[in-house]
Amino acid sequence: MMAARILSLKMFLIAGFIGALLIPQAGAQIDNNYYQGKTIKVLVSSSPGGGTDTTGRLVAQFLPKFLPGNPQTIVQNMPGGGGTIANNYFTANGKADGLLIFQDSSSGLGNFTRGGNRIKYDPRKYKALGSVTRGGSLLMIRKDAQSRLSDPKAQKVVVGDTDGIRTWLAMGVYGAEFLQWNLRFVYGYSGTRELSLALRQGEVDVWGTQSAKIINEFLKDGGYNVLCQQEDERRRGFSNVPTFEEVLGEKKPKGVAWEAYNAWTGPNDIDKFLIAPEATPDALVALLREAFFKMNSDEEFKRQATQFFGDAWRLRNGDRTQTMIRDATTVSKDAQEYLTKIRKKYDLPTGEQKK
Repeated sequence: MMAARILSLKMFLIAGFIGALLIPQAGAQIDNNYYQGKTIKVLVSSSPGGGTDTTGRLVAQFLPKFLPGNPQTIVQNMPGGGGTIANNYFTANGKADGLLIFQDSSSGLGNFTRGGNRIKYDPRKYKALGSVTRGGSLLMIRKDAQSRLSDPKAQKVVVGDTDGIRTWLAMGVYGAEFLQWNLRFVYGYSGTRELSLALRQGEVDVWGTQSAKIINEFLKDGGYNVLCQQEDERRRGFSNVPTFEEVLGEKKPKGVAWEAYNAWTGPNDIDKFLIAPEATPDALVALLREAFFKMNSDEEFKRQATQFFGDAWRLRNGDRTQTMIRDATTVSKDAQEYLTKIRKKYDLPTGEQKK
């Protein structure tokens, strides 16, 4: 029995040693056949459906075409906590072998800046491979609820969300705070499909998304308007929709209040980003970054991306995405405290300040 255990332990150690030899080391060159016969898992921080999942599945479909060895891919959805569950898993399980990559969204960055005991990850340490931006979010409202928006005596207009931290929610909160919009915020919906259904059924009156496809489907139905959009300039295809800053006009706040707004909405500019674990060697990061950006040359990729995201989408390279992640997660103490205060006022989640 003892001999069998010793033999089993030796086999385990040998297997681990061989596995370690197969993982690229820092500074090592990547063999052109490295990915041949291998499978890359694309971890997605949302449930199926919606922009994050669609982006992850586009990556899974087209990224292997531009990687030497043409690996297989599988997609694993891991929703929960606005990306916190998937981020924690990725941080704990990501290795240097380039076989686990992570499709995340702006929510994961927002959770990190809010902080809290559940946050076991630091997105500033990830190796960004690139990002897809689709243009700013658009805030939809049911036509039968719009008259109540500016009537404080009317039943409150209900804003629905998954986790209460989405970047587009800043428009609603600041609209309530500085334009006296008559709003109530509810969250806990599991994803895009559920929120779409809730808006159609009148369970919620307001919802925001960046997806031109979803917005246009609602507008085609005729029972909805778009209040505003979260952009410095009006999106192509939505030139008749004012930006939120235009809606604010002279009531636009200044100082720390506006700094806090930009801190909340900043991750929106990054949108959907693809990352590799911190330990991934530079040569492998470069290979994955190159493959990601080469998707931009694929006509079928562009057709599918435009079909779902609209005409405003574009790819950003890994270097630029890395810089934007760091900038978006750097928030002053005063702005963080303001965000905590205003979120608490409107019964939205708050977290401990991130050090």
